[in-house]
Amino acid sequence: MPTLDLGQQLADLRAVVLRANAPEVMTPSEAADFLCVTTETLYRWRKDAIGPKYSQPNERIVRYLRDDLVAFLKEHRA
Repeated sequence: MPTLDLGQQLADLRAVVLRANAPEVMTPSEAADFLCVTTETLYRWRKDAIGPKYSQPNERIVRYLRDDLVAFLKEHRA
């Protein structure tokens, strides 16, 4: 089994901690980490109106609620 480099191990650990202790309100970057997708995927989902619910109080700010992300995961599990 190949060993991961330290940077990858830290990134994986950070993702696990984020999912376990996710904030109530998340930025697109935090939400992407929580869902294990890229921020580009979240952008595409918003553009195509197929992703989780989000709030956009102005043109530059997008926020996701943890409960909405969990609901999205439950709705789309295989």
